[in-house]
Amino acid sequence: MLVIDPDTCIDCELCIPECPINAIYPEDELPECYEEWVDKNEQLYEDGEVITEKVDELEGALSLEEIQEKEKAAGLDVEEPSKAG
Repeated sequence: MLVIDPDTCIDCELCIPECPINAIYPEDELPECYEEWVDKNEQLYEDGEVITEKVDELEGALSLEEIQEKEKAAGLDVEEPSKAG
């Protein structure tokens, strides 16, 4: 999983269409079921390492389709970010 530094993010939203699993939302579009991830992102960032170049998908990463299937199986109806690629 990759996380974003909340202290240096300027909310330019350029990362939204780059995310292959549509996991980044503008603040005003964040689904309620994912609100807990704002704090988790900040905590995870503190222990992470900075990546400055695009990397291949991480081992074991779920595809967008697999994530959407899990959301539906959990009874969630999550809209994708409006600027998703």
